[in-house]
Amino acid sequence: LVSNGDFELSPSNGFPNEAIIEGPSEVPNWKSNGTVELVESGQKQGGMILIVPQGRHAIRLGNDAEISQDVPVEKGSIYSVTFCAARTCAQLESLNVSVASASQTIDLQTLYNVQGWNPYAVSFNADEDTFRLVFKNPGMEDDPTCGPIIDNIAIKKLFTPDKPK
Repeated sequence: LVSNGDFELSPSNGFPNEAIIEGPSEVPNWKSNGTVELVESGQKQGGMILIVPQGRHAIRLGNDAEISQDVPVEKGSIYSVTFCAARTCAQLESLNVSVASASQTIDLQTLYNVQGWNPYAVSFNADEDTFRLVFKNPGMEDDPTCGPIIDNIAIKKLFTPDKPK
């Protein structure tokens, strides 16, 4: 249901070397606000090499930056939004996820695994036929390009079993 949830669709001007996006929409199917960067797997940042969990591209949200997309759903159903996220520069990074009328701030943890990416999920009841999915970095770091990296955004309708008699 999420268009370009893996950020692999090429922007109209291609995947540039320095893909920092300040305009209203350079990432296909997403609206952006603030410093949004399309990062590539293997890209270097300081002494760190960025790893993307699947595919070659992901999105990094700078200070107070956000990406959003309107998603069609079935009113009255329960959905789950799943995504992968990783910290970059700061020790304490968080990500605000807004779905329908609910919003939740998730403190990003780094589990000690090979990639440093963690999966997250948020569920919600669909009160309307469409909703706005928003990912926002509420942080204010000294380096405005520092912020969480997100990838593999997906939405799935959850099956609700019938109540037994």
